[in-house]
Amino acid sequence: PKWLRGKRRLSRDAFNQTPLPPRGLHLWRYTDPTRFMFERTAESVEVGNSFSQVEVIERRHVDDGTLCGLVTSFAGRDISIYGCDTLARQGMVVMPLSQAVDDHFELIETHLYSLVNNTTGKFEALNGALWNDGIFVYVPDNVVVEKPLHLLRQAGKAGSAQYPRLLVVVGRNAELTLIDEYGGGSTDINEGHSYSNGAVEIVGLADSRTRYVSLQRQAAGMHSYQTHRARIERGATMLTIPLAFGGSLSKQNFGVILDGAGAESNMYGLLFGTDRQHFDNHTLHHHTSGQTRSNIDFKVVLSKKAISAYTGLIRIENDAQTCEAYQENRNLLLSEGARAETIPELEILNEDVSCSHGATVGPIDPTMLFYLSSRGIPKAEAVRMIISGYIASTLKLVPADLRERITEFVGHRLEDM
Repeated sequence: PKWLRGKRRLSRDAFNQTPLPPRGLHLWRYTDPTRFMFERTAESVEVGNSFSQVEVIERRHVDDGTLCGLVTSFAGRDISIYGCDTLARQGMVVMPLSQAVDDHFELIETHLYSLVNNTTGKFEALNGALWNDGIFVYVPDNVVVEKPLHLLRQAGKAGSAQYPRLLVVVGRNAELTLIDEYGGGSTDINEGHSYSNGAVEIVGLADSRTRYVSLQRQAAGMHSYQTHRARIERGATMLTIPLAFGGSLSKQNFGVILDGAGAESNMYGLLFGTDRQHFDNHTLHHHTSGQTRSNIDFKVVLSKKAISAYTGLIRIENDAQTCEAYQENRNLLLSEGARAETIPELEILNEDVSCSHGATVGPIDPTMLFYLSSRGIPKAEAVRMIISGYIASTLKLVPADLRERITEFVGHRLEDM
């Protein structure tokens, strides 16, 4: 449609006219933006064998009723939907964005590009110009989706570039749990990298309840850039759980705009890096309305020579009074070569708030190790026990069908220490 071509054109022009962010400028002080650029896009995309294995597991969860449905996406191009017939009878919509542009014109035109667009940043504009197809999820007013909906997105092998896009609209007094899983990519850095530039927009209308779990478990040769933005209205709640395990270079931006009295957002992140993985995460809670509440708890575990940079911003507007906002970033370093940077930021434009933040960086407390060792527990096992306890509060929030695989990821990392 003409309006969509116009949006794409604005995004293309913004990308071409906007210079790369200079190194050392705010969110790019620890990551080189040129590493997300590439010379050309592969004409075709071949996916790895691991996708079919995970798809079989998740289809089984649909069949046994653990999930309400499964959506698969090959590099943002080939999208398939499984097990959503019951949801359709409730009025819920799960379909490719290319189809929704025609079938749900008003919803798409109103909300697509509303949160991630040509003004958000250079790489967000790149996604806005080049996404091939995406996923659209709509939950009507007063509809409660009791089981999670799982999105399984697979990237192509070395030399490929993909631009996954997701638009979610949760109606008034509606409820949805969404698992957004990213896998695939180049498995061998010597053969070249693959690139992913994703955008997620979530709109929670008044009194809605949304739970969003993002799992990034991409392969060793992936350079991944992801932007998530949500806006929740009066009385709405949003739970965001970013989980990052994969890729050689990963930069993720998670943000929620609290745009109505009584809105509440909670964000519980977990990052587990090893070898020479480089992670750069930014979180945002933007209070545009008074009587809102937000909380961030972002945990990082690093071993070998992994690097993590975390920047968390809480912004409370001048007329957003009587707000509560909390932010905590804890970094556990398991090796001398691991490095973590943490930058908590507050922009408080009025005095009628309750706001605090904190950050820690350090190794495992030797007193804990001594206590466990004195009871005959080997050091390696003691370390695993301490880390398991450290991340347990986050893992218990993950939906059941995903928790087992997350625990397995963590277990493999601990065995390699």
